[in-house]
Amino acid sequence: MALAAGIILILISIVHIIYGEKQQIPNLKKITQDSIIIGSTRIMVSQGGFILLAVGIIQVLTSINIIELVGVARYFPVGIVIINVCTSLIIAIFAHKEIFKITIPQFIIFSVIIALQSLSV
Repeated sequence: MALAAGIILILISIVHIIYGEKQQIPNLKKITQDSIIIGSTRIMVSQGGFILLAVGIIQVLTSINIIELVGVARYFPVGIVIINVCTSLIIAIFAHKEIFKITIPQFIIFSVIIALQSLSV
């Protein structure tokens, strides 16, 4: 279960970065030429993608017993994903309801990841 969660996280991280660079940044450039807004968006897309990548790699490495997380550290990968999902969910529900509708598939995928991670702790 942990291996599956890690692989899915790695795949999602790659999609996150590619989608941001190929869809969101070009669309944003059509709306504004403000380099601060474009750069900030690029940073956030990259940060989110690389955090998911790092958590996925840690999840894979722990599942194949290359590294061991002991004590409270065992809960860090699932905790990071939960924080990420909760932040997105709260913003989508309270500030951008239109985003919530199109991100439902992502929330479902992340629910599966969280379940897999939780069952493997």
